[in-house]
Amino acid sequence: MDVAGEAPATPRRWPTPDPAQLVAGGLLLILAVLTINVLFHGPLTGLDDRIRGAVLARWDSPHWGWLGTAAHGPALRLTDLGTTMVAVPVLAAVALALAIRRHTIRPLLVAVTGVVLLTGTVIPAKIIIARPGPGLPAVVPGQFGAFPSGHTSTACVCFSLAVLMLVAGRPDRVRYPALAGLAALWLAVGAALVWCDYHWFTDVVAGWALSGLLIQLTFWINQPRRLAAARSPHAAAGD
Repeated sequence: MDVAGEAPATPRRWPTPDPAQLVAGGLLLILAVLTINVLFHGPLTGLDDRIRGAVLARWDSPHWGWLGTAAHGPALRLTDLGTTMVAVPVLAAVALALAIRRHTIRPLLVAVTGVVLLTGTVIPAKIIIARPGPGLPAVVPGQFGAFPSGHTSTACVCFSLAVLMLVAGRPDRVRYPALAGLAALWLAVGAALVWCDYHWFTDVVAGWALSGLLIQLTFWINQPRRLAAARSPHAAAGD
């Protein structure tokens, strides 16, 4: 029985989860599982071996041999998209063009942030985890290992940031094909790295997960309100 004059208790409502946070949490979980698997030689290493064996068995087959691993093969050309000599200049050119066109330095800040985060995560992880690449001997201390895939991360982060900045604010008929093209690029570069025997399959999956996290973090850091608050000397005082 309610006490006279008292308002009925308001039922507690749980906060609605932020989809971006859920995605980031899922990607972080995938990356953590794959890292633990590599460090402790977990069951997914067997999956890597099986996938590599299946690929090597098809290198010279009539149905798959056209992909090739020679200089003229399309698989090798796809892996070039993950080099810093290709991916970073593309991102820089797009950011510069957008900065000039839109009269704002935000595209340049996005590009610089993405490259800094990419370098600051992939390189230390490769050195610390020190996973040998397919068919290679143990990694010498201080040298780069194969996990996570740097080519995968570089291609995914740089091209994704460039495309996402280009299509920002555009209608769905422009954005959706662009996003589909990005998904195809992620898959093609990762598959090419496995086909050319440059990386284990889980190296590539870790590169995909890390790329998703870095892209989210890059745009979060460069949110317009966040940048404005950082530039304002009175932000902390609430002015």
